[in-house]
Amino acid sequence: MTTLSDPIKNKNIIYVLIGGLVAIAILLLDISMPRGVPYGILYSSIFLISLFTKNKKSIYIGAITGTLLTIIGFFMSPPGVELWQVLTNRSLTILTIWTIATLCLFQYSNFEKMRAGQDELELSIYQRTSELNKSNAELEKESASVQLHKDIAIAANETKGLKITLELCLKKICTHAGWPVGHAYLLPDQTSSWLEPAKVWYLENPSRFDTFRKISEATPFGPGMGLPGRVLLSRKPEWIKDVTKDANFPRAQLAENIGVKAGFGFPLLIGKQVVGVMEFFSTKAAEPDRDMMKVMAEVGIQLGRTVERHWAEADIQSSNERLRKLYQRLEMIREEERTRIAREVHDELAQMLTTLKLELSLLDKKMVDDNAPLRNDTQMMLVLINNTIQTVKKIAMDLRPPILDDLGLHEAITWQGSEFEKRTGINFNFEVYSGNLELDIERSTTLFRIFQETLTNILRHAKAKNINATMKEKDGTVTLQVSDDGIGIKLDQTLDVKSLGLLGMRERALVWQGDVDIEGVHNQGTTVTINIQRV
Repeated sequence: MTTLSDPIKNKNIIYVLIGGLVAIAILLLDISMPRGVPYGILYSSIFLISLFTKNKKSIYIGAITGTLLTIIGFFMSPPGVELWQVLTNRSLTILTIWTIATLCLFQYSNFEKMRAGQDELELSIYQRTSELNKSNAELEKESASVQLHKDIAIAANETKGLKITLELCLKKICTHAGWPVGHAYLLPDQTSSWLEPAKVWYLENPSRFDTFRKISEATPFGPGMGLPGRVLLSRKPEWIKDVTKDANFPRAQLAENIGVKAGFGFPLLIGKQVVGVMEFFSTKAAEPDRDMMKVMAEVGIQLGRTVERHWAEADIQSSNERLRKLYQRLEMIREEERTRIAREVHDELAQMLTTLKLELSLLDKKMVDDNAPLRNDTQMMLVLINNTIQTVKKIAMDLRPPILDDLGLHEAITWQGSEFEKRTGINFNFEVYSGNLELDIERSTTLFRIFQETLTNILRHAKAKNINATMKEKDGTVTLQVSDDGIGIKLDQTLDVKSLGLLGMRERALVWQGDVDIEGVHNQGTTVTINIQRV
């Protein structure tokens, strides 16, 4: 720190030189003049010059020097006036010198106090400035850490997919730490104890670190092995000053120059379980940064929740997939059972009723006219049998329309629409825009059942007078669209999880990587669009 005394010390040398030259000049003048000439008083100027040095020692030296030169001048000057006059003159000179010296010492004392106060003030200002700069640096560091937490929280909550989240977080952390390499290891599943490369990186210069990337992506780690293994075992951040000199960093032994030096890693934690490790590397050796490691430990807990959410989503997706396959299997069984029952009803029961009808007709013809009451009974029984046969046929058709298996989806929808029109009086129109569009029996059954459910919903809720249906294929997607002119379904009704009919329609379509979209306009009708993949 520079103080006020530094430039003063530099000036003192100049004042001493000037004082010395003046002293010599006055002495030469004094000894060249007769005694009694009052040139001795000029010696006080030496002291006055020393006053500018603002140094107590210089003041004493100047006063003593002036006194000695006054005495020397008395002895070396040529004779002049009387002795008493000379002594009086010289004594007044010495008195003047020390009087001025006393005043200068008083002024010096005040100057010293002022200078001490100034130095103390400057020191206080310097200390306060240093403390302020230190506080600002700590505040900036804390703000950067808070911003890092915020950025990672946003990335974890807004991005889709674990790898995208890890990529963003690696970039944020590398930018925060100023390190050029970041990489992630993850447990492949919840039961594994080995970390495998996630192949998610942040590389400031990909070509420079290509060798290290290839080695890392080919190297899994168990507990205690390498930097990731240490973190996995300790469940806390770990730091390596120089990985090339560390005995427990196997990747450094697989290439002559891996391009990195210092490294640190921290765990991704779910509770006390390590589910992953993030590691970062610098091109220079570095001492451990405890503050950074503390911040990264907190980040690891935050990212651990992201991994936990990813695992939970994967479990839910797997469970949904299993349930969907189970649903598909149950639907197949149900369709098979419907087909079997429909066939038995049609073939066995209908055949028995037909035989019964023939036998009863023969009996009726053998009746004589005098058995009129008995013949009326047989006629009534024939009517009942005919009605029963029609009912059996209807049950068989409802269970599994043979037309779907024999003639295909197009004819089945046309038949179902016509039957619906006859039964309800609601006009039905159906068009196919892709020519002879034929699907396999499973997909045909799915579309036909969704179509049947749609007609049922229209009859129950729509209050429609007309129905228009179209079917087409584009880019491997078969689309069946059914529109009515009814009251229109509300949005909250389409999203109602308690509507098992709509849920069943959507689940049927999902089996074939499809979907069901339902849109309604108030008093203008509802449009149901069913999409399924052809292959």
